[in-house]
This record gives sequence, C-alpha cells and structure tokens, in this order.
Amino acid sequence: MKNMTKISAMPVLLLMITLSSFTLDCRGEEASKQKNMVSAGANIFFSSAASYRQIYGRGFMPEIKFTRLVHKSISVWGACAWISKQGFIEEVSEPATIRQTLLSFGAGYVYKLNARLQLRAEAGLTFISFKEEALDGTLKGSGVGWKIGTNLDYFLWKKVFATLAASFSQASDEVETGKVKLGGFQLGAGLGFAF
Repeated sequence: MKNMTKISAMPVLLLMITLSSFTLDCRGEEASKQKNMVSAGANIFFSSAASYRQIYGRGFMPEIKFTRLVHKSISVWGACAWISKQGFIEEVSEPATIRQTLLSFGAGYVYKLNARLQLRAEAGLTFISFKEEALDGTLKGSGVGWKIGTNLDYFLWKKVFATLAASFSQASDEVETGKVKLGGFQLGAGLGFAF
C-alpha cells in the first residue's frame, strides 16, 4: 500500500511557541488554579473504518481544545481537530484524497494527582464532516456521534502545561454508496496555557 501524509503543522507549532513565550519567567511549584485551559496538540489518527485504513492508513491530526472548570472538579470543553490525507486505491491503482473536520464538546471531571499533575476524563458529542476525492468523483457527508477521552497534564510552569491525550470518537453517515463509518482513535501530545 502506498500512503502519503499531507501535514499542515504550522498553525499548531505557532500556537505552541506563543503559549510558551507567555510564561518563560513564571516557573512555579503548584499547578495553576486558573479555571480556563487552552491547548494545541498533535495526534496520530487511527480510523475505525477498515476501508479508510486500507486506503489511507493512519494520519497526522492537529487539535485545538478549550476547557473551563465550572464547579469544583467539573468542566466543560470544546475541541476542533482536522486531517488531510492522501492515499492509494490498490484495486484500481488510483490516488485518493480525504479531508475531515471534527468539532466536539462535552463535560468532564478533573482530578489532581499532585501539585503539578492532573488527570482529565471527558465525554461528549462530536460532529464529523468529510470530503473525499477519488475515481474522478467527490463524496461529501457528515455525522453526529459521541466522543470520550482522557488527558494527563503536567504543569511545566505555573500556567504552562504539557499534556498526553487519548480519545475515541464514533459517528456515521448515509451516502449514495452506503453507510460511512466516521471517527476513530486519537493518540497524541501537546502544550497548553491556563488562565
């Protein structure tokens, strides 16, 4: 199988550099007590659809996320992730391209493990849209489904944290060629800023 990944990491890289520059002199011993958190991450995406994996394999998926504590350890969150991937249909020896956007929101629970380390568990809804160009045609669609995930945050400075993230989303859509399975597993890391 021949796969090519189209990576547009510049927006994520710029956001990470900007977040870090805010607090180069703000080293602290305790995790931030601020209620808002914004983060930018780089994920590896594994689709839950076998046909997608066969043509496109896994891909690079940037994600931007906002979280707000609303009551003690209860949070609400919203996230936007996207992927653009080129693949190859072996049966007909033709290239293919797919673009997906995932918009998600929901609620979560934040558990502080120690002064610098915290764990976030989250669940919510996701809206997934896609556009695929293959075999001289274009297929578009979207679906609403669910998403669950977890983040492990480590505060490097008082307001800057590094995060490890894992999540799974699932949705579907009915198109002219049949049912399309959307979503999958995301595994990644990133940097964030609390304020």
